[in-house]
Amino acid sequence: MITFNAINHTYPGEAEQALTDLSLEFGDSTVTALVGPNGSGKTTLMQILSGLLPSSSGGVSINGTGMRPNDLLGYSVMASSDRDFDNSSAGALVAYASLRPTWDQKLFDHYAQRFGFQMKPRKKLRKVSSGQAAILTGAVALASGAPVTVLDEIQAPLDVPTRYAFYEELLTLAADALEGRRPRRTFLISSHMVSELENVAEDVVALKNGRLLAHESVETFTSRICAIAGNAADVESFLVDHPGLGVITSRTLGSAREIVVDLRGRGITDREIASHSLTLSPCTFQDAFAYLIQENDQ
Repeated sequence: MITFNAINHTYPGEAEQALTDLSLEFGDSTVTALVGPNGSGKTTLMQILSGLLPSSSGGVSINGTGMRPNDLLGYSVMASSDRDFDNSSAGALVAYASLRPTWDQKLFDHYAQRFGFQMKPRKKLRKVSSGQAAILTGAVALASGAPVTVLDEIQAPLDVPTRYAFYEELLTLAADALEGRRPRRTFLISSHMVSELENVAEDVVALKNGRLLAHESVETFTSRICAIAGNAADVESFLVDHPGLGVITSRTLGSAREIVVDLRGRGITDREIASHSLTLSPCTFQDAFAYLIQENDQ
């Protein structure tokens, strides 16, 4: 159990906080998606969890034990699409990573074969493409065996086939950990390609302006933001019968009207929808995220 306890963080020279009173728990879920607009605090959260950045206040605990940044450095690993290791060779990066007691060389060799790494001893990573550097860094993170593995936009420079292959390897590793074939691990993955995370993650954490908007299962997240459509008069009658229902957006075309609503905490049944001659359709993961941000702006 990983717990964020009222985390606040402000970067030196900045007036606005990057994270504000952030409290959440990563429980039994194996893969959690971290989503939010640019500047929402995703990377800051990941760096704090990885021990790379001490928070201004608040703390992180694991299984009830408070963790200092140095403790988290040994417990976590973070991989990003930034070219942080450009002055190192692939061989040096792997040699350093293999110092971890949890390092799995056999697993890394499997990734090297699948993704075709060129492990030239002296070739600096700055001389390879962003995609090649990213998949190497991501593979090192997966093979590290770190109990907390943080992937910050690692898939952004990858082409579609490589990206999907990386997701496949991540899910295989997560399943092995969940079913006891490997030690338990928690994966936190962020991406602006939100639609791709729907089939990768079990839970989702959504941030906006450094604050927590949502933390729930992907299934709950996608089912709570719904489109209700039908005759405009029937939609209006439905809204009258459900005062306080949050309408995120509405559009009318002739006599038809569609509204997008947030059903969180509302026990609206299919029977109620049918009694007003309406249809209800859950939004996609990406649309639910976009509408949630829009709702927060309102």
